[in-house]
Amino acid sequence: MANKLLGEILVKKGYITQEQLMQVLKESGGQEDMLGRTLVSKGLLKEDDLLKVLSEQFNIPYYPHLKEINISAEAVRVVPAKFVQHYGFMPLTLEDGILTVAVFNPMDVWLAENIKLNLGFSVRRVLTTRHEVEEGILKHYGSVAGTVDKIMEGKQGPGTHVKDESVEDIEKNAEEASVIKLVNQIISEAIKMRATDIHIEIYVNKVVLRYRVDGVLREMRMPSDAYYIEPAIVSRIKIMCHLDVVEHRIPQDGRAKVRLLDGQEVDLRVSILQGYYGENVVIRILPTHILLDLDKIGFLPDDLKIIVKLIQKPHGIILITGPTGSGKTTTLYTCLSRLNRKEVKIISIEDPVEYAIEGITQIHVNPKVGLTFASALRSVLRHDPDIMMIGEIRDSETADLAIRSSLTGHLVFSTLHTNDSASGIARLMDMGVEPYLLASSVEVIIAQRLVRLTCQQCKGKGCEACSETGFKGRKPIYEIMLIDDAIRTMITEHKSSGEIKARAIKNGMHTLMENGMQLVAQGLTTKEEIMRVVELE
Repeated sequence: MANKLLGEILVKKGYITQEQLMQVLKESGGQEDMLGRTLVSKGLLKEDDLLKVLSEQFNIPYYPHLKEINISAEAVRVVPAKFVQHYGFMPLTLEDGILTVAVFNPMDVWLAENIKLNLGFSVRRVLTTRHEVEEGILKHYGSVAGTVDKIMEGKQGPGTHVKDESVEDIEKNAEEASVIKLVNQIISEAIKMRATDIHIEIYVNKVVLRYRVDGVLREMRMPSDAYYIEPAIVSRIKIMCHLDVVEHRIPQDGRAKVRLLDGQEVDLRVSILQGYYGENVVIRILPTHILLDLDKIGFLPDDLKIIVKLIQKPHGIILITGPTGSGKTTTLYTCLSRLNRKEVKIISIEDPVEYAIEGITQIHVNPKVGLTFASALRSVLRHDPDIMMIGEIRDSETADLAIRSSLTGHLVFSTLHTNDSASGIARLMDMGVEPYLLASSVEVIIAQRLVRLTCQQCKGKGCEACSETGFKGRKPIYEIMLIDDAIRTMITEHKSSGEIKARAIKNGMHTLMENGMQLVAQGLTTKEEIMRVVELE
């Protein structure tokens, strides 16, 4: 009768035809919960329409969006994560011993009994979509809470190890409740959120998990019990990177490659550092395949013409400046990819090599064995390069070698950590580089930042697509300081950074702030975001 009632209601309301009902009833085997799911899976009925009918049939309130309900922390606290994830519901409120829960399957008649038996609460149900339940669990419990609960039950100990592989299939064994699964969940969730870094930090009585998304750290929910298995989490990460599991006193760095179920592969750069309460981990996430197209990196058309012309020069130094995480390395790779031809020898010296590019000889520096930027640069010069990329100029020796390389007919790309383009000149002088050598070798200094873009779905108000932040994706802003004859003279005369910058602006250079405000005018970002990333003078 229930099947007949649901089907008749759907036909009567015009959601499906009588013929469709009869065909699906045969396929669903006479089960009412299967009837609805089959109709939705075949695309004959929208889930929203199904739930409206079920709400009417079972007299259960229907909420398309759980944000309409003020979810109480008390309700979340009293219901264990493993219970929520196993039965597929979201606790909403707890008042006078009555627990209100959101469900997507009103046919689950045993849910209320199980909650009463295991937790002691009477149950009131409201109806919502499966997606809303899953999003609620993720937001209020975190993606790893259920796994931590099962580990703490001792179903599978935290010391579990698996055979090391060159590529980890991190979503393959999704049903295992182990530290292996826990670490895999942390990494896969970060990748899905487009995070660039994962921070695992231990304090006096808790573990903090944070993802850096669009340049800003975002704290994720981590159950308090994770504190007790944090050493096992760190050990698992060490095993993935072939590091020393028993070494806890000195910093360790490693790398690993992981694969998701959809076949996507990413490289991980792992740094482990002993803190006051235990070992802290930072994992940098690097996609193995990245689109390196100079036309799409974000330069304005006129500026792009300038960049293309500059990188075609036979010799000289092209510098990109900015703080860590400002996209300098990506811009360098993109320039090198444009120049990567069979008739050109390109060698890069990096720490570390972030993206492997066919056709470019890439060297990973290793100071532990004496392979520094300076020593590698000396060796590279004997390999007959046309173009060289030095990951970063950190000391006077590297700076001197880079400049002398450019003066002997090589095109050199490198980076500096300075706030703006004009400060790059002062930084090199501080390293002891003679002003006349600087004036003779440097062709351009580009200062760069990455700014968050306003989410185009909600226009900055915050929505599901942007995790309620109002921002999604990033774009570079920059200032290009061409070293012309006037600025070369100022360099040899030891003029200050401010004087050099003023001259560059007079020559037509657009500052970082001006470039950023152009994005604001186009509606791509906000004034506050530009102010956040650009240091005001």
